[in-house]
Amino acid sequence: MRIVFAMVAVVLAGSAQASDMPGVWSLGETKNCEAGAAWVFLADGYYAEVTLPTSEPHALGLWRDEGNAIAYTHTHVPFAGLENPMERKRLTIVTRTTDKVSTKNYRGVPRTFHRCPTAALKAPANAAAH
Repeated sequence: MRIVFAMVAVVLAGSAQASDMPGVWSLGETKNCEAGAAWVFLADGYYAEVTLPTSEPHALGLWRDEGNAIAYTHTHVPFAGLENPMERKRLTIVTRTTDKVSTKNYRGVPRTFHRCPTAALKAPANAAAH
């Protein structure tokens, strides 16, 4: 079983590292790196949904850049339904540049991501240092 988990981690990390997606991306028709919904894509294949500039994650999951789509899992905090496997969904890429990715979700609803500087995401004031 450990070997399977290790293989999955290598595949996810390898796919994500080859992507230009790792970073902070505001979500919406217009770029807003000061406030609002954002996804933080980590190079190791995890992502978090946050509200810029200082919210704690309110949803988490795994992601993988498939070239023509972003495959992802999704669960809201607090975690519910952990006894069931998470469904893998896809954001189909319509257009893509280094600073903007236009997609359609699994329901056909447009979702547009705009690259933000990493500094757009700040730790909450009450966050403990690690």
